[in-house]
Amino acid sequence: MVMNGDTTQWVAIITLTIFMMLLLIVGMVAPSSAISGTVLIIAILLASMATVSTELVQWHDPASRLARQSETSAVTAAMHIDTPIIVSDLRDADCQTDATLRSLFDGTIAVPSHVAIRLFASGSDCTALAHGAMIQASGILRKARFGKQPLWLVVDGADGTNGTDDTDNTERSLSTPQRTRITVMRRPNPLQQIVGYLQQRFFTVTEQLDDQGRVLVPGLTLGVLGQDYVNIGGINSDARASKTIQPLDEAYTKQVEEQFRRSGIMHLMAVSGGHFMLVADLVRRLCARLLLPRRMVACCVAFAYMLLASMMYPSDSVLRALIMGLTGAGASFIGRRGQSVSALSWTVIGVLLVRPSMAYSYGFALSCAAVLGIVLFAGAVGDWCSVLLPRVIAESLAMTIAAQTLTLPIQVLMEPELPLASVPANLLVSPFVGFATIAGLGSLLISWISPQCGFVLAWVAGRGTQVMERIAAWLSASQYAVVPWAGNLPGALLMLAAEVAFVGICVGFTRAVRRRSIDDPNLPGRTFRPSIRTRIAIWFAQTKALLEREEFE
Repeated sequence: MVMNGDTTQWVAIITLTIFMMLLLIVGMVAPSSAISGTVLIIAILLASMATVSTELVQWHDPASRLARQSETSAVTAAMHIDTPIIVSDLRDADCQTDATLRSLFDGTIAVPSHVAIRLFASGSDCTALAHGAMIQASGILRKARFGKQPLWLVVDGADGTNGTDDTDNTERSLSTPQRTRITVMRRPNPLQQIVGYLQQRFFTVTEQLDDQGRVLVPGLTLGVLGQDYVNIGGINSDARASKTIQPLDEAYTKQVEEQFRRSGIMHLMAVSGGHFMLVADLVRRLCARLLLPRRMVACCVAFAYMLLASMMYPSDSVLRALIMGLTGAGASFIGRRGQSVSALSWTVIGVLLVRPSMAYSYGFALSCAAVLGIVLFAGAVGDWCSVLLPRVIAESLAMTIAAQTLTLPIQVLMEPELPLASVPANLLVSPFVGFATIAGLGSLLISWISPQCGFVLAWVAGRGTQVMERIAAWLSASQYAVVPWAGNLPGALLMLAAEVAFVGICVGFTRAVRRRSIDDPNLPGRTFRPSIRTRIAIWFAQTKALLEREEFE
């Protein structure tokens, strides 16, 4: 039996329903000590079933079969645009976007299809690729050479070259009248149109900043770097024509990306839980001023989460942060204290049941690992660091180290190198991330009504990103910013073993110090002794008092 995309959705719903029913049964009949293990086993089995079902659906989908039969198949497909367009990774196209097929016509018969694809287009065809639209496109269907989408659809070149021109067309004017191969069947819904308009106005403002601001402010705010933005005409074209805005230098943008990557702060250019935490904190402060009840506060926070997620560039980290945030808001609504580990666990289980393809998403894995590391280790690492450092610096350092602890093995799988500059870089930029992010979000919200105020806020965000750029350039210049490491699975296991050994040494050293601090082993507790930092502060205070007394005498 061949399953279609509707079958995939029903399989996901049925597996999730079975999981909840089994969970209720286990909770009623099993002892409390056995519930956790049983739930874990059930979740693994159901996720495996959902994964197998999804893989079978994708394998038997007409688009996948056609791509296996021929390297380049000319087709006409109807599809839904899932992401905003960005600059193409291929040299023979101007823009790209991710989409989900609805039907496929190969010249003989039209059949339903529901596989995810990556669509590449050029010239005026890019203007039709609005996020949320339903379109019909003609092009070449082929297997993906890279990226997370299994198939590519390259729209035929407007000049009849079928997308085989190898020249760099990223700066081609998209408003030039050309023969189009894309037809809009249904426009985006009103909310998506409003979000698209806000984003266009925001990019109009950021294009008036200096080069680093044009690159980094959109990345910090929306999760898409400035050089990846595609000018599809209209607002931004008028701004370019009136103010003669020059295109970004490709060599400079690649240099900035490389500096951020080598210094280990490239994650700042992806929207994550930090954006949601800042917005939630602002909403809670406002609700506290208005003396709103707890349930109303929870609803306001949930609404802010969904509004923020709708304005960001879709990514796996945004999905994780949104679901975790809504889970926490739901817990607050019913009067329960939020539990980060529990919320993360339910988020992972739910996402993998509904979208099993997320199991091999590096972005989703890194986001979950970073959150888990912070929740489990940030407190202990912060207490240990506070012995030698001020509390504010110790907490910031602890957050960075805790997040790196579980993400390093995954980073080694992606690229076999160890980012030694990551911890100092994140520590140095942390004071500037918060206000730069808030200023960028403020510019996004206000640029449509007051471009002047929006520019001021974008300029403020640009001052923060300028500091980040300087720090990244400084630290990445060292030859020891990154060092080679074993790659693939052996490298990840070696990194995990090294971390376990390091933690074991630290724990053993701490316990040895605590044992020596006890004068009498027969007495409970331990002798109170001030920390090294406290003793240094006392020494300076006593020395100052002694010098002042001698000067007075």
